[in-house]
Amino acid sequence: MKEIANNYDNQVREYDSFGHDVLFGMSFEFVKEKDKLLDIGIGTGLASIKFSRLGLKVFGLDSSEEMLNVCRSKSFAQALNLYDLMTDQIPYEDNYFNHVICCGVLHFTGHLKDLFTDVKRVIKPGGIFSFTIAPQNTELNYIKEDTAWGVPIFKHSMTYIKNLLAENGFILQKEQRLLIKGADKVTYDMLFSALVAKFQ
Repeated sequence: MKEIANNYDNQVREYDSFGHDVLFGMSFEFVKEKDKLLDIGIGTGLASIKFSRLGLKVFGLDSSEEMLNVCRSKSFAQALNLYDLMTDQIPYEDNYFNHVICCGVLHFTGHLKDLFTDVKRVIKPGGIFSFTIAPQNTELNYIKEDTAWGVPIFKHSMTYIKNLLAENGFILQKEQRLLIKGADKVTYDMLFSALVAKFQ
């Protein structure tokens, strides 16, 4: 895992996977200097380091100590903590953050209801929740699909996502579809959506 963490930033570039940049650009108008931002699944910090350069205070959660160590070496986050998306509650008090982001993470889990409820708990009114998903168009809330990497992913329906947002007081502001390279690093066959929702 240490080798993967150390090479992660380069691997992202090899796959032309720039969802983190797209999410930053889509969120830019809603954030301001000194806002507190939580990055769920911060990894090496690709999705939140640009927010820190704007003067936001970044806090990060991730399930990999190795990824957190790489992020820590970049010296931009206020705090970094181990966190399991499937079992843990966000380790911060209610209304602690101005904004929450989650990039390149949600396609690794199906059920998102508990997470969205927890994001609602820690975010302040007027803040944004920016995240990526792998979208799909079936009637199901989500489907599990095998990939050439040998790691299955979950694809979520936009109806499911919009319902979760509405149930938790978020209004969708923007959505942008992204196409990135798949396992062969040549064919653009991985579809993702970047979304920005505002908490009322």
